Amino acid sequence: MHRHKSRKKYFIFLLASLTITAFLSSCYGPREIYYMHNIKDSAFMHSSTAVPIIQRGDQLYIFVSSPNIESAAIFNMPNFLNASVNIQNIQTQNNPSVGYLVDESGKIVLNKIGAVQAAGLTFSQLKDTLEYRLTSYLKDPIVNIRLLNFRVTVLGEVAKPGTYNVPYADINILQALGLAGDLTIMGKRASVLLYRQTDSLKNSYRINLTDKKLLNHPAFNLKTGDVIYVEPNRVKMNTSSSFFQIWPTVVSAATLLILVLTNLK
Repeated sequence: MHRHKSRKKYFIFLLASLTITAFLSSCYGPREIYYMHNIKDSAFMHSSTAVPIIQRGDQLYIFVSSPNIESAAIFNMPNFLNASVNIQNIQTQNNPSVGYLVDESGKIVLNKIGAVQAAGLTFSQLKDTLEYRLTSYLKDPIVNIRLLNFRVTVLGEVAKPGTYNVPYADINILQALGLAGDLTIMGKRASVLLYRQTDSLKNSYRINLTDKKLLNHPAFNLKTGDVIYVEPNRVKMNTSSSFFQIWPTVVSAATLLILVLTNLK
């Protein structure tokens, strides 16, 4: 009888230990969940935004305006799928945008002007270049430029992974994660991977979303083509392990064994 009681206590102790271990391994504090948890009002600092540089493969919407609307219209035709669009439709932009493609040589080709170097310039520099070149054909030309194919890819533990086209060239990592529906509770916030490829370099960054230093991280502001990967945290890794997959079976078997021993008594 004494041996039976000792065995029963042993199994109860074992079951309780396994339960507590599983519970503790799945717990994590606010520091692992909250973004920039250590930031205060006085801690905000200006994060310098890198000026976007035009690259090969960029698709540019270039709209030229001038007092002479009909003369300017020829430069705006490539912005739209329908080449026969009339002036009124150009002005209201009721047509799908196509734009000017920056080719492998880094140039765009405009009617009358010909090839113009674009890759390596800022949008402001290309605007100045085009306005200067257009003065030979138009009176007081004004050029507006916008990037059409700015895209970021967000993968991993987010609500809506995928590739997102952004209608502007100024977006940071928090905004990109917002487009993807934010991280799931299983996302590893302290080490988000960002992969970036430019014409000559391939870079990777580890970004801690829970630290206030995020605002001044060199990769806080994104560039077109950036890929963000949110790794699963230790809770997700644990629950995906073989031990946690068979855990319900182990608990059930231990419970059944205790019941059997109790009934034998």
